[in-house]
Amino acid sequence: MCTASAREPTMDELQDWEYVKRGITLWLNNMPKAAEDSFKDRPSSVHIVAGHTFISFMNAVISWETEKMNEAQSRLRELEKQCAGDVGWLKSVRSKLFGSSEPRKSLTETLEEQIILADSQLCLAILVSLGQDIGGFVKGGWLLRKAWKVYQHTYQQIYQLYSEQLQSDGDASFPQAPLRLQQQSKDGDAGMRVSLDLGTPCSADWTVPNSTLQSPDDSSKWSSHLEALRKSKTTTFELADSGRGEGSSFSELTSSESDPSGSGGSVKKSYTTDFVGITSPSRAGSSTESLDHNDTNGLENVTVARDRLMLDLGQGSARRVNGLHGMQPPPKASPNWRSFNTPAGESHASDEILPEDIHRLMGAISFGYGVFQLSISLLPPSLLKLISFLGFEGDRAMGIACLSFSRQSTDMRAPLATLALLWYYTIVTPFFALDGSNLSMEISAAQELIDEANEQFAKSSLFLFFRGRVERLKSHIQDAIRAYELAYRSSAQREIKLLCLHEIGWCRLIQLDYGTAMRNFKELKVCSQFSKSFYSYLTAICEGSFGQFSNLVKWREEILELINRSPQKDSQIERYIFRRCLKLPRAESGEQPKYSSSLYWKYLVFEMLFLWNALSSCNEEQLASMVADCSQPTDAFSEPMVGISRLILGACLSCLARYEEAIGAFRECIFMRETLEHQEQQDMHISAFAYYELAVLLLRQDTAGEDGRAEARRLLLHAQQHFKNYDFDNRVSVRIHTVLKRLD
Repeated sequence: MCTASAREPTMDELQDWEYVKRGITLWLNNMPKAAEDSFKDRPSSVHIVAGHTFISFMNAVISWETEKMNEAQSRLRELEKQCAGDVGWLKSVRSKLFGSSEPRKSLTETLEEQIILADSQLCLAILVSLGQDIGGFVKGGWLLRKAWKVYQHTYQQIYQLYSEQLQSDGDASFPQAPLRLQQQSKDGDAGMRVSLDLGTPCSADWTVPNSTLQSPDDSSKWSSHLEALRKSKTTTFELADSGRGEGSSFSELTSSESDPSGSGGSVKKSYTTDFVGITSPSRAGSSTESLDHNDTNGLENVTVARDRLMLDLGQGSARRVNGLHGMQPPPKASPNWRSFNTPAGESHASDEILPEDIHRLMGAISFGYGVFQLSISLLPPSLLKLISFLGFEGDRAMGIACLSFSRQSTDMRAPLATLALLWYYTIVTPFFALDGSNLSMEISAAQELIDEANEQFAKSSLFLFFRGRVERLKSHIQDAIRAYELAYRSSAQREIKLLCLHEIGWCRLIQLDYGTAMRNFKELKVCSQFSKSFYSYLTAICEGSFGQFSNLVKWREEILELINRSPQKDSQIERYIFRRCLKLPRAESGEQPKYSSSLYWKYLVFEMLFLWNALSSCNEEQLASMVADCSQPTDAFSEPMVGISRLILGACLSCLARYEEAIGAFRECIFMRETLEHQEQQDMHISAFAYYELAVLLLRQDTAGEDGRAEARRLLLHAQQHFKNYDFDNRVSVRIHTVLKRLD
């Protein structure tokens, strides 16, 4: 017989954050109306508003529809205004001068509102940047700057509380936090270690008003401490292995080790940091990670598991002499230690914070902080100077570590942290090719996350969607389609249904099933509000590949009209579709033989698979079919773009591990492009990709020697310096930057 203390609390008995977590769980388990109603039934609070807003944000990101995005942005601005007003400096001044009729917020409530404020600014930045136009990036950058200021300050506050609680409990009740950061000692292995500064150079001058924790009171000490950090350029990773001590670290590791693309810096490249991890089995390197065969330090044999990085909170009193970030340490933890910031006559009860609340808040701040780090680290090199100017950089390893910690917490954001990690492993990494062609680690990590969530979210359409993504990355296309179809039937939300239909269409394209893919994309063109021109173009090239040529002229006219009417006409995807639309026949040009050849349209389909990094999901039979088509004799009129067949041929041969033949195909592609007298601007991506792919294959060959490495460097530098403003130039420039950095 169960006791009364063991019974499940009713909805009315739940705290607001627990109530919101239940609502998010309902939404994830295909009950969006029940989730919406639950938020309406509860008296409004900042948690309830935040939960409702997070769901609106996810609907917008899933659908990419203008109406949904505008609604989410409106909600986020209202939430930002509410939280900023509660912690604003004007309200703080009024309260101190004239007193306040409102009850004083507890420390837990204050920290929670700071986290929600930063989360709302981060989500706004993501939404306004999705258009990928210059104005969106500028607005997004400013919002990220605002979010960063709140995140770094709040992270310091909660980290301090968490570390003190962990020390007082003797590591018994709390798990390790996401990242272990140590300051390299001034006198070799001896001396004191202090934690890494999470702020920007001017972070000491900024505080969240009404904060109940003290900021550094000696600006000269703070400035000198930061200056000392900036002078060092060494980053070391110390292995927390039982057989290794302080002297087992290896140094001078560049930020690309934690950032495979090279697009994101370390936490701060100018700081000296020890990332202390747990030894993990080494994995096979990616196409870029395996390039450096002459690494005498043996870096490739020492891999720190990204999701197992931890905060170093167990160094005892020696580490706490200087406190957090070189600040003077607060008094020993006691019920009244925060009283130095409490106005006279007020009760200290509002400054009390329970250990379980500290742990939950650490999970809460880790979610937004982790998403922030990942978002910044994915920006292209062309924006890195702007980001550095704004005063922050991203660290992909820390982002993953923070999200891994957050998902194991009790906070309402825990399920969202799991979704964020699945998004990174199954969508971002494959699309941007952050780890080259080797995705074994990402596939394994995503599969583990899905298996762990199976008990609670087995029938969730979103988790079924990500299961389909994992199966697709494994090249199990039929299993992926079954998962997407089940997610489609399970979902009660139009946005998720359209997302699954999109993925089913791509799976059919990977299978080279042009007829079925054509019908899928035509349905999406009618139902979806996201880039109708994109789905129209996919439908057109599938029709041509399927042997239906009668509607191609109509498709060209319709696509051009859709682009002209689109509010996102300056976005990257719309510009790409406009360039490809020029490859479709015009009515006044009359009938031309190439437009009546299915091979012409197949080349355009193969190009889509190549640019979206989907060739690696094809099986051997499909790759062999593409190799046969791309090996056909060509002339200036049989290809939609000169050299496209040989570029795809090289990529397919590389997927089949026929590297010598692939090198020959890429060389032939480059030769065809160089002999073209007038290279069209919109086709320049073929040359850039061919130069990059050839360089990577030359570096992969063990027999290449110094001559091969020298040729590869020349190819990369040529592509970097001579090709600009082509399709997906940001992605190629990220890869070239990464390889050149490793060669150096």
